Amino acid sequence: MPDSDKKPERRRRGRPAKVHAQGDIALLDAAQSAFARYGFEGATLRGVAAAAGVDPALVAHYFGSKDALWEAVVDRMSQRLLPTIAELEGLNRRTSIPIRTRLGNGLWQLVSIVCEDPEFGMFLSRAGAEKNERLDLIVRKLLRPHHDAFQPILLEAMRQKVIGKQPVEILYFMLVQAISMTVSYRHILSEFGAGVDDIAKLKAGVMQCIYGTFLEGNDARMTAKEDVRRFATTPGRRKESVHKRTAPR
Repeated sequence: MPDSDKKPERRRRGRPAKVHAQGDIALLDAAQSAFARYGFEGATLRGVAAAAGVDPALVAHYFGSKDALWEAVVDRMSQRLLPTIAELEGLNRRTSIPIRTRLGNGLWQLVSIVCEDPEFGMFLSRAGAEKNERLDLIVRKLLRPHHDAFQPILLEAMRQKVIGKQPVEILYFMLVQAISMTVSYRHILSEFGAGVDDIAKLKAGVMQCIYGTFLEGNDARMTAKEDVRRFATTPGRRKESVHKRTAPR
């Protein structure tokens, strides 16, 4: 049979080709927002398509199913974490740098991730409330890699009495959850006059609260201000941004 007479091969349902999972930014942005706001069950493919401004058939064409779309969102979040994890691993090796500086840098990385993608924390909280295979994927691709890179810094900070001795796993998840949810609900803070529309001020305020709460010594507030200035002006940092998305169901 001539090539021109061959029928086009039908794409299998399920996970999309890698190019689709990474390429359609509008769909992935809309999907992350919908899953963060409404959870997996509450989000719909039609709502994701509407938020992305595309025909609903394209969602099924590119991703095949809602499960596959959700996994593609997690994959993209995992890719965005890679530079942070690499930097944390580098900090673990650079023992000549004072642990207080390494700890501050690690905290700044966490604050920056959430501020640059405010729905990151909401997504984790929604997914973390359900005990299922999707939670297993969240742990394996997002939480475990970051935890394993950051935990040694927390332990060393405790050993050197930069922070008080405490259960490190509980401390880690308290930090992740507190930072994530504070940034995710920054619009509520504005109702109380916190004035956090400026993302740089929000970052500085969160860092100051972390230092004042967890770091030992009376100079925590001043150290926080100094570290924010230093980390914020380090060359190569990603441009600060707050993604504003709409996500009808």
